[in-house]
Amino acid sequence: MAEQNVREPLLKVEHLSKEFPAEAGMLAGRFSKRVVSAVKDVSFEIYPGETFGLVGESGCGKSTTGRSIMRLTKPTEGSVFFNGQDVAKMSNKELKDMRRNMQFIFQDPQASLNPRMTIGEIVSEPMTIHNVGTKEERIDRVRELLDVVGLNPEHINRYPHEFSGGQRQRIGIARAFALRPKLIICDEPVSALDVSIQAQVLNLLKDLQDKFGTAYLFIAHDLSVVQHISDRVAVMYLGKIVEISDWKTLYTEPHHPYTQSLLSAVPVPDPDVQKTRKRIILPGDPPSPIDPPAGCRFHTRCPIAKEICGNEEPKLCEVRPGHFCACHCAAVNPIKETSIEL
Repeated sequence: MAEQNVREPLLKVEHLSKEFPAEAGMLAGRFSKRVVSAVKDVSFEIYPGETFGLVGESGCGKSTTGRSIMRLTKPTEGSVFFNGQDVAKMSNKELKDMRRNMQFIFQDPQASLNPRMTIGEIVSEPMTIHNVGTKEERIDRVRELLDVVGLNPEHINRYPHEFSGGQRQRIGIARAFALRPKLIICDEPVSALDVSIQAQVLNLLKDLQDKFGTAYLFIAHDLSVVQHISDRVAVMYLGKIVEISDWKTLYTEPHHPYTQSLLSAVPVPDPDVQKTRKRIILPGDPPSPIDPPAGCRFHTRCPIAKEICGNEEPKLCEVRPGHFCACHCAAVNPIKETSIEL
């Protein structure tokens, strides 16, 4: 991680926010301008060849962050610099050129593949759009990619419905690597798969990263999955990042009480250790992103909240080298280090 201080980041996200209009009823649009604050003031960096994990419970804004970075949805505020260029201000032509080096792996491997296209057409589509190679060269490249992701190249003329869920996700991975991008945004790529298949896909992603030097933004809600693949991890709550650190520090010395609560819920494959662990159960439900609490967004559920937490929003501050936390009163509560094997 020390090298990151002298290297230029591949992706730099600065104060990214995304709001969606929220209208309830036929006349609401006339009288109300309420919005869903899906992502609020998010900042982080990703370096070449790094895997940056983004975790949090459902609805916290993880996927919206990934889609805003890719400009699949336009950010409301903030900047996204990829290779030094602001993605938020790019024209359609510039976006097309940028997406040659930034690709997306979707959560649902069935919905993300066109059922009317063969596997060969699906995997070669990025090359066709960007006019890469001749038709014969694209076919050769598709066969090579299918072999790399563990599929039979002879199945190039089959359709998505003829494959299992894990195989379909491998096809999505092959498509994402077709142009050998510098960054791939992985939006919960294994959450729809069985545990044994999850491990195979994660190992495949790591092998491909070693081979091509690709950086990942890996979005997930499963902390054990994130531990398995990430170099650094950011924890998100209700649209805000509350903690960023390298994975080992985050899993052994979490500062933010929300991070501590998430980690306490991760099962450990050792009955004796599991029996001695203390589960941190948060009261209530996450607040609505339409009307988030003032001050710290977590203070309504926080077990150590003080008066300042409801009045003043905490800033993401460096509590130790490379470890950032947004909390007024977070204390270091190291938990016993556990290696979560998949």
